[in-house]
Amino acid sequence: MPPQRATSVQEVVDAAARVFERKGFVEATITDIAAEAGVSKPTVYQYVSSKRWLLETIVEQVIYPLRHSIEEIVDSDLDSREKLLRYLQVQVNSAVRYQTYYAVLISDQHQLSPQALRNYQSWARDVNRAAAGLVEQCVKDGVIRSDVDVMTMVNLVNGMTLSIARWYRPDGRISVYALFDQLILLLSGFIKPEPA
Repeated sequence: MPPQRATSVQEVVDAAARVFERKGFVEATITDIAAEAGVSKPTVYQYVSSKRWLLETIVEQVIYPLRHSIEEIVDSDLDSREKLLRYLQVQVNSAVRYQTYYAVLISDQHQLSPQALRNYQSWARDVNRAAAGLVEQCVKDGVIRSDVDVMTMVNLVNGMTLSIARWYRPDGRISVYALFDQLILLLSGFIKPEPA
């Protein structure tokens, strides 16, 4: 059955993400993307300017919504435990929702233009700073053990949630809700139980 014909920039970006995930950015061609999108090569160029633009758009569509969600959590009036749980939930949900995009980001970030790579690295630093501030507040509030090295915990948690894109299958044996519960269970050695 031929693919459904793309009728928007977003559908072409989605098609490109699937092709990049399968073939890698370097090996993928605009012809491959056109075939995946169910359109002609000239039609792809009506929607997008280049293969690199597609890669950079994929990365932006991962990082900016996640940054916005994390900023909302950090700036909220929630207590530190609830902020931490929401931060972890956002990380899991994002990795599942944008799974193909994450896979492309992990594999092909080195193919970004220098400016796009700087933007991505700046975003990653911002996320790490926000997470570190959240973990530090959780330590002060007694939500997380005081012997935790904050940046190590942040990097381990971010690495775990990023890895979801490599192995998780939404149609598999575990739901996204159960996946979040497993993450909390795994972190239970660091996160103190809620007081009764």
